[in-house]
Amino acid sequence: MKTAYKPIWEHAKPYLATRSNDTHTLYCYYFAEQLLKAHPEADENIVLPAIILHDVGWSAVPEDKQLQSFGPHMIYPELRRLHETEGARIAGEILNKLQFEAAKIAEITQIIEGHDTREESLSINDSLLKDADKLWRYTSFGLETVSDWFGYSHQEQMALLEKWIGYRFYTDAGQNMARGLYAYLQISNGASA
Repeated sequence: MKTAYKPIWEHAKPYLATRSNDTHTLYCYYFAEQLLKAHPEADENIVLPAIILHDVGWSAVPEDKQLQSFGPHMIYPELRRLHETEGARIAGEILNKLQFEAAKIAEITQIIEGHDTREESLSINDSLLKDADKLWRYTSFGLETVSDWFGYSHQEQMALLEKWIGYRFYTDAGQNMARGLYAYLQISNGASA
């Protein structure tokens, strides 16, 4: 992680101590760095703080209800939304404490406030965050985590990941990274000859 963003990470970590969000966030951060290389027009000072802080709001959702607040067994959509709104609030507090520029705080919190439920993208910065947030599922850690959460078999997850490549990404770079990661998962898990 770049030195400039380590203070944000240190402030975020206590809020990420649920549902493996700390590890998830690190995967997303490194994917965001790669996506930024493909999109020099994006603002690293928006994308990287936003990806570090995007899931701090899960700390406001009771742990026993988190896995029913998203995914195939969702019965608490209002809690999924709460993680976004609380995440934006917490992110704003952290960034204010670190004396971030007000305009950047406004954009970062706006992105976080709808990163899961808002289907349209607000900007290239938002698109890169959304793509980075999805790419972690295309890792061995993602496969294991989702299997633990929802009981999906390896085959079920691979079928979903393959289908999602076509419509869940906002940038060509994100889609191409998903294709590459998917191919690697196939090879590393013996699914391909």
